[in-house]
Amino acid sequence: MTTDQIEEVLPGIYRIPVPLVGNPLKELNSYCIRGKGNKNLLIDTGFHMKECKQALDEGLRLLGVRMEETDILLTHFHADHSGNAPDMICKDNQIYISRIDKGYLEGTRVGGSLHELRAMRLRENGVDEDLIRAMFACTPSRALAGDLSYKDYVPLDEGDELTAGDYRLRAIYVPGHTPGQMCFEIVGTGAMILGDHVLFDITPNITDWSGVADALGDYLESLDKIDRYDVTIPLPGHRKPGDFHERIAALKEHHARRLEECRNVIGKLGKARLYDITGGMTWKIRAASWDDFPAAQRWFALGECLSHIDYLKRRGRITEHRDEEGYWYEA
Repeated sequence: MTTDQIEEVLPGIYRIPVPLVGNPLKELNSYCIRGKGNKNLLIDTGFHMKECKQALDEGLRLLGVRMEETDILLTHFHADHSGNAPDMICKDNQIYISRIDKGYLEGTRVGGSLHELRAMRLRENGVDEDLIRAMFACTPSRALAGDLSYKDYVPLDEGDELTAGDYRLRAIYVPGHTPGQMCFEIVGTGAMILGDHVLFDITPNITDWSGVADALGDYLESLDKIDRYDVTIPLPGHRKPGDFHERIAALKEHHARRLEECRNVIGKLGKARLYDITGGMTWKIRAASWDDFPAAQRWFALGECLSHIDYLKRRGRITEHRDEEGYWYEA
């Protein structure tokens, strides 16, 4: 990494590109705020893998930032944002995350691991056990997560503020992408740390979550909430920024189309089961057929389809039934 690759997005606030090797997301935008008589703040840390850690270490070195003087802020618990945090934090410094995502990250929010609970729901929906095992083996949310024994995350609630350098960051609760994701308004600047709530050239994955009845409904409500802010400097978790309000409108239109597609697929199938509904929807991935999707991508696709099923079911647009093979749906 060179200084040319580090972007100063506001005076004293820097974007450090962190490569996500082998992942279609390509890279994470980690942000660093230099302290002025207070601690530095590092926002999001990449997967728990050496390439992410090396990129962050080099970026911080070029900025003259020492982790001994740096707190960490996590926008949400996904491994590509949180994986390196437990290894990077130094004694007497803090890792901040929303109170809800802290519970998921530490395994105290729901009765069991998220992956086991997702596997149980897939079984209930008739997904083949061999496929579940294959997906388990390679999903990065398990393989590249941070140290699960770390339990010292500091919880944040709506409206809480952190100070770093000349800036105040105010927490905004935006559930959907994860149950407790937060955006952070950089007060008085027009800038906002977005995590994965609003991305500009890819669409955030909205999946089902244990303990959440309607993740997609939560996400769409959170888009309406965040749209009320006058954001002129959007700082997304991946790729490049764009027009904030225009992108929110496009994301809402995208999900309206996807919901209609999901319902149409269910209508055509008649007695529709999750695996076939997911395979009947369109996905931007290079594969000969749904059955040829890499196992990790099928994990994400099945979860995303479930979030659309939950949304439609709660609004009476489809009905759910169960037989000896598991749940099935009809329009």
